[in-house]
Amino acid sequence: MTITALELFCGIGGFSAAAAGLPVRIVGALDQNQEALAVYRLNFPAHRAVQADLERITAEELASFHADFWWLSPPCQPYSVRGARRDLADPRARSLANIMDEFPRIPTGRLPTHLALENVEGFSLSRARERLLALLAGRGYRVREFRLCPSHLGIPSRRPRYYLAASRSAVHELRVSPPPEMNPLACYLDPTLSLTIPETLLMPAEILDRFGDGLRILDSGDPDAYTTCFTSGYGRSIMHAGSYLRQGTAVRRFAPEEIARLLHFPDGFSFPPHMSCRARWRLIGNSLSVIAVRTVLAAFPSLHAEPAYHPSGTNPSG
Repeated sequence: MTITALELFCGIGGFSAAAAGLPVRIVGALDQNQEALAVYRLNFPAHRAVQADLERITAEELASFHADFWWLSPPCQPYSVRGARRDLADPRARSLANIMDEFPRIPTGRLPTHLALENVEGFSLSRARERLLALLAGRGYRVREFRLCPSHLGIPSRRPRYYLAASRSAVHELRVSPPPEMNPLACYLDPTLSLTIPETLLMPAEILDRFGDGLRILDSGDPDAYTTCFTSGYGRSIMHAGSYLRQGTAVRRFAPEEIARLLHFPDGFSFPPHMSCRARWRLIGNSLSVIAVRTVLAAFPSLHAEPAYHPSGTNPSG
């Protein structure tokens, strides 16, 4: 049986990448960001990707997709430890707040059977979470909550996230143990960049002199090397936005395509040729760990997904 799915806050398509090969048909992918939608449409041309004002979307519009499954990845800034953590008072929380306002207005027969949400760990302490749990309980959903990081799945990258899985039928607990062996960082790097480093990736000597001691600079030959979380500010902010790579006597940024590989987007995933490197970093920094999402989908028996361990270092959908 095929499950119809609606991607809310679809971004560049992390959920679609994770659902590849499962009995899932994407009936709608909604986002407010045109750049993100351009990447989504390039990689998933068969899906109906629509620019939508999620701060004003109505119950009728949501129900009109007739989706069995909703995936939500709302903006994380209202709950991030690096921000002011204004929670529902943050303007960037209005879209999720609106969806929660509209959810009780959807007739029971048109509710999704399953719903899942991804966000930063700070969401677990938010008023938004409390409100969402109350809404789901009131509509008869069973709920499981998880904390999952790609490093739990053998990926040399830290990106811990909160996940919620809810169902009006069955939802299972996830058991991610024993942890697989960590893949070498070198598996995810572009070998052509070992020959020539583009100017956009090269870290200037004056920046390294000033900030070098505070940067996480990795050696690709280190079997224990792992990256910190790449944020949307990578390439713009120097500190606390992601890791860097030592290459001979130089230090460089990770290419957006290498970060996409660490997030386990499939081989062949691409960006529009005209899109700047900084725009690519911003979009990939706002995206999902595909391998973690695929593992969360194993909580839904009807999707027939398996926890995604990949000790070989190859991409699951490549």
